[in-house]
Amino acid sequence: MAAPFVLNLIDYTESIQPAPTKRGRKPRSTANPIAHIIAELSFPEARPQWFDDIVFGSCLNSAGQSGNVCNVSMDEVTGALHLRTFVVQPLLDAGMARRKAQRVVAAARHAAHGLFTYLIRRPELLERYEEDARIEAKLAYSHVALVPYTPLRQVPRHIEELREAGDYLAYGEALREFRLQGTH
Repeated sequence: MAAPFVLNLIDYTESIQPAPTKRGRKPRSTANPIAHIIAELSFPEARPQWFDDIVFGSCLNSAGQSGNVCNVSMDEVTGALHLRTFVVQPLLDAGMARRKAQRVVAAARHAAHGLFTYLIRRPELLERYEEDARIEAKLAYSHVALVPYTPLRQVPRHIEELREAGDYLAYGEALREFRLQGTH
């Protein structure tokens, strides 16, 4: 019996941290207006030049520079554009430092606004990317039911002893013979 398989694309995993205190600024959460089409926009081989220009400008304007070097990379910002909502926590869970994660999210928020306004001014381009996203969602791997994997048979102890003894040629031949017994 085949069990249905659903690929669950989670923006981030739950962090195991103590409950937040009620002091300080509340965490900012902004919806990403281009989350549904970012996969088509950011594909490396087909990425338009205007996409790179907007993301680069956002990196410089939002994140700033230190020592004439941008504080965030374009790849980090492009990766953050895939989030459904712009929050810092997924980047912290991925191991990024807090201040850098805040800069990346700020630049991604700025870039998403720039990309969205660019596409709003070009409705035929926006429609093309939305149509590509609909086709991609329709044909996505997550809609396919997978057949459960049947594990391999347990290898007998005398074959394992050949490997432990260091006789790898005899071990490989014995293991091959054992595996082929079940297929004939």
